[in-house]
Amino acid sequence: MASVVWLQETCHREHFIQRVLENEVGEPNAKSILIKPNIVCPEGYPSTTHQATLRSVLQYFLPYEKEILVADGPAFDAGDSKEIIQSHALKVVCDELGVELVDLSSGEFTTVRAGDYDLEMSSIPFEFDFLVSLPVLKSHFVCDLTGALKNQFGFLSPKQKRDAHFHKDVHRVIAELNTIIKPHFYIVDAVETLVGVQEVRHGGKPRALGYMLASRDPLSLDIVGLELLKKVEPRLQTKSYVDIAHLKHAKGLGIGQTSYTIRNLD
Repeated sequence: MASVVWLQETCHREHFIQRVLENEVGEPNAKSILIKPNIVCPEGYPSTTHQATLRSVLQYFLPYEKEILVADGPAFDAGDSKEIIQSHALKVVCDELGVELVDLSSGEFTTVRAGDYDLEMSSIPFEFDFLVSLPVLKSHFVCDLTGALKNQFGFLSPKQKRDAHFHKDVHRVIAELNTIIKPHFYIVDAVETLVGVQEVRHGGKPRALGYMLASRDPLSLDIVGLELLKKVEPRLQTKSYVDIAHLKHAKGLGIGQTSYTIRNLD
């Protein structure tokens, strides 16, 4: 059965998010909700999740009076993780709405077996009933693209992130991780993107794309995201999803679908 990917050419994040959550989620049958943005470094959007994206998601869920937490763990080479989280622009949004923003790199960890790997990761996602992932679609110098599947990388401990990049197959780790952590819904911001690399501090160049995407299926989202990135990233223009190693591995593990139906909110 084909997955459903919501895709709209728009710069109005708030409208897209409200409508797509109404259509796909409604009131979640859950006591607790974990929201996972992308806070890979101290930079703002598009290196990290846009403030309006997080604010819109929180404003949607807050009236349901669930336990809500926002959490992420920055990259292992980005600096002091606590300082990044406490000074990030998304912390301002959380403070405004009375929601805690937690540093996943500083809490308790658990080790989980995922395929051939023992992965050390935050224990927090296992404590929540409903998980929403808010990645930014970007080019990535190691993984070709970062989007719905790669966003779960933030749940790994700093040591595990480092090991995955230098001592393990990072592509397979990403795929295996998604057999353990399975967000219930993904909202991907592609209004702007970065080409070349995934952060401005590493040389990433902002480009306008002008899309918002959402789905329950991370693989379908990333396949659609790849087609969007081809518009602005020359090195991806001849590639299909089988050429993106973590997408190919995800397919092999049965994570998501490669066939999908595009739906527009209009």
